[in-house]
Amino acid sequence: MRYDLAAEHQWRQIGLKKDTFMKRLATIAFVLLCILPACSAIDLPKPPDGFTWQEIPELKAAFLKPNGWFFRQEKQNGTLAFFLTKEDLDKNAQFDTGLTVNVFKLKKDSAVDKGKALIDSMAQQHHVETWARTFGPFQEFGCELRDTDATGTIFMHALTVANPKTNTLYLFIFESPIAGWDEAWKIGKQILDNLAIGDEV
Repeated sequence: MRYDLAAEHQWRQIGLKKDTFMKRLATIAFVLLCILPACSAIDLPKPPDGFTWQEIPELKAAFLKPNGWFFRQEKQNGTLAFFLTKEDLDKNAQFDTGLTVNVFKLKKDSAVDKGKALIDSMAQQHHVETWARTFGPFQEFGCELRDTDATGTIFMHALTVANPKTNTLYLFIFESPIAGWDEAWKIGKQILDNLAIGDEV
């Protein structure tokens, strides 16, 4: 299944309004690799074989990028968006397999409440289970979804991570067509299990 980049970006910004999801329990093992200090340099460990670190200086964050994958960054209506994708978005403007990260620096709404509401809305609408936990200064909420339409079926892992100290909300979505999900998730799990996020942003 392929997604139009602009359309998917807008969908994720306005609250994950998608029509068809199927039931499945979420079991994303999110492990914060390191809570990065508020300094310009990011001290990162050696990446796993097959990955390099994709640093995001403005967030004081870093994500694992699989070798041969592509990185793209956008900003729209005050929301930062980052894409780590198997397909080259500069050539196709769409992707099948990859990670989307939206970053909301909220001014009025609570990042924790907003993060929970995003995941709860998906779960209530599509009858899936959710999970939540606290790790360091961050609060996370997640669910796992399967989306089917005329072009096929994809799996999606959706995770929100809220920093109540700075009122910043991160939305992570890793997705892949169902036919290649087992192999794709080996990569997606590595990425989501090794997030490095600064706690001062």
